[in-house]
Amino acid sequence: MKITEIEAIPVEIPRTPNLNLRSVYGMIPSARFVIVVVRTDEGLEGLGEASLELPWTGEDLHSCFYCIRNHLEPALVGQDPLRIQSAISSMDALVAFNPYAKAAIEMALWDIVGKASDLPLAELWGGRVRERVAVKFVVSGEPEHAAENAQKAVESGFRFMKVKTGRDVGDDVQRVRAVREALGEEIPVGVDSNMGWSYVEACRALPQLEEMGIAFIEQPFNRYPREALVEYRRRSSIPIVAHESLFTLNDALELLSSRAVDIWAITPSTHGGYLRTRDILALARAGHIPCLLGSTLELGINSAFMAHIGLSAPSIDGTVPSDIIGPFYHPEDVVNEQLVLEEGGVKPPEGAGLGVSLDHGTLAKYRVDAN
Repeated sequence: MKITEIEAIPVEIPRTPNLNLRSVYGMIPSARFVIVVVRTDEGLEGLGEASLELPWTGEDLHSCFYCIRNHLEPALVGQDPLRIQSAISSMDALVAFNPYAKAAIEMALWDIVGKASDLPLAELWGGRVRERVAVKFVVSGEPEHAAENAQKAVESGFRFMKVKTGRDVGDDVQRVRAVREALGEEIPVGVDSNMGWSYVEACRALPQLEEMGIAFIEQPFNRYPREALVEYRRRSSIPIVAHESLFTLNDALELLSSRAVDIWAITPSTHGGYLRTRDILALARAGHIPCLLGSTLELGINSAFMAHIGLSAPSIDGTVPSDIIGPFYHPEDVVNEQLVLEEGGVKPPEGAGLGVSLDHGTLAKYRVDAN
């Protein structure tokens, strides 16, 4: 089997306005992503998705599209799609970074492998260790707005909540308190500052967060210096989650050796795809570090991919639920099949590979020009 074509399809899909999230990165009104279709000479096609956020890794729709079309596709056409490590080596030899562009292609190759073997990816990757991946809903905005959205999310089946913070400590505490009071004590609530606080601000917020019984604090301040996270963890009775501090395998090794945090937030595309994510998860398992899957509010293709990882990775154990929730923030999607939310968790659609197929009508509706 040989790769004959890699098509990169730029899309812009609006997010549901009243659910859209405001963080220190601002509010992103739409998913400006790249859908990837890898085609083969035996008729098998694989789907991938680059769920891009420019402030996160420095890639956007235009740079990703250009990278795939002008560099990665020419290098991979003619290669065997089942030899994924070889494909990764070819991509790395051409382009130093661009993890989301590479991860989207790797995702599509795994979809082909799953279809060729007639196995869902979770089974291909060692088998399911759970039936669904625990997830949490995320809210932001004015206190009343955040509390209202949190209540609606619980009514729809979510059992864990995360509140965006990191812009102003006083406002942040009011927002968290409003959500905490609206949900009562039965629904755990955590916070995510996306590096927005300074170390001093994070220390100032800590007693109030502890008093409210907050379940976790995600990336309260800048990823550097690492020693600041170590010291903050010593001060805090609340578990600390690393996210922006964890991009590479070397980051994971440093976090493990320093015991800087309690929990790791894993975002597969940020790491460059499944194989690099697997290496990070192996370190976490060796160090007994619980993990969750982080998010850039993916569409259905990447959400299914992440759900398969969550089903098959022992370390993603629900200590803090994952963020495989992108489809719940978009009124339309590019796939026909949807995630299923049950008992506070999600599972991917049934079927070989990713288990999803393209909705060509929606894809055509939201396709944009990336030139």
